[in-house]
Amino acid sequence: MDAITLATLDADAGLDDLEPLRALIGGARVVGIGESAHNVREYQQVRHRLVRFLVERMGFSTVALESGFSEGLAVDRWVRGAEQGDVAEVAERGLTYGFGATAETRRLLSWLREHGSTRFAGLDLPADLGSLLPVVEGVARYLADLDPGASHILEPMRTYAKSWASPYTMVAFAAYRETPAADRDALTVLLSELSARVDAMRPLYVRRGGAAGFATARHELRLAVLLDQMLRAQAAAVAGSGIAAAVNVRDTAMAETARHLLNDGGRLVISAANTHLQRIPISLAGTFEVGVLGSHLVADMGDDYLSILVTCAGGRTPTRRPAPGTERGVEVVTVDLAEPAPGSVEALLSSGATQPRITDLRPLRGTTDGPQRFRNLDNYQELPVAEAFDLAVLVPEIG
Repeated sequence: MDAITLATLDADAGLDDLEPLRALIGGARVVGIGESAHNVREYQQVRHRLVRFLVERMGFSTVALESGFSEGLAVDRWVRGAEQGDVAEVAERGLTYGFGATAETRRLLSWLREHGSTRFAGLDLPADLGSLLPVVEGVARYLADLDPGASHILEPMRTYAKSWASPYTMVAFAAYRETPAADRDALTVLLSELSARVDAMRPLYVRRGGAAGFATARHELRLAVLLDQMLRAQAAAVAGSGIAAAVNVRDTAMAETARHLLNDGGRLVISAANTHLQRIPISLAGTFEVGVLGSHLVADMGDDYLSILVTCAGGRTPTRRPAPGTERGVEVVTVDLAEPAPGSVEALLSSGATQPRITDLRPLRGTTDGPQRFRNLDNYQELPVAEAFDLAVLVPEIG
């Protein structure tokens, strides 16, 4: 298979080495750039160069990260110059899951601001999945002048949401499960009531405050509904409902955000974990399939969505381990990676690789030669890789 070799990972270097990528991307409206683990310097450097190429040379207009949508609105204002402040502070409060802590992500945000013509967005549910409050406060600010009467819905909604909110996902989920069923049901009803009110009042809101502001607030409210439903599904799964475990609301929410961002007719770059961006559902224990962001986008737009697997041949990777008794419930540790497993995309692509390179996997579709697994943290995800991804970036070594 032919491959495109990246001459460098320097974010400021020229982009001519990536020019052959233009033909591989073609007219795709959405390009997903993955990673086998978060907060890996080399993957973020690859992302930065690919984003630069897509924006500068192919006219992509929005860059979205696997991070909270509501929180990301402040980052977008900063990127567009509508807010001032230090990039570290903006990244800290505007990116969830701790993604704003790395120098490479901050550098990407600074480049977006310097470039000046690209939107930024978070794709995800709010607050590390641990709170509705960023959405509630965002919608409340929007409605404060347009519809003060909505406060009779917002105030009890805020009270119920505060009762289980936490900076830590597992703590919030445990608190939600301990919340009386009547309170959980009341919150769900309030979200439904406010959604119906906002939809009914749409012509008035748009007339008073403009279409763009309405679209943003309505999408925030939709994400609140989806987070509520995700928590309800998880609580049901813990209680023994097998079908509830197959309801992947989080990726559904990210797909809805992607649709929201595409309403302006532009082209979208998404940065997220490989497992979110794959084109086909995840199979769990061979018993049922779970839709993910990429499979939603394929259902929407077919080959107008292009997915890029980003992985490595070796090195040291961050991974997660259970940490019972801690607030997070897990800890991030760095471990050595073994040699690529037989049958993996890493084993297929690593021979002779001394520089990062991009390979088109699509010629392997429908053949018996395609790899059947790819790295996910320090383990492997089992599936037909060439069906799940269009291109693969192999980094020789990380860490």
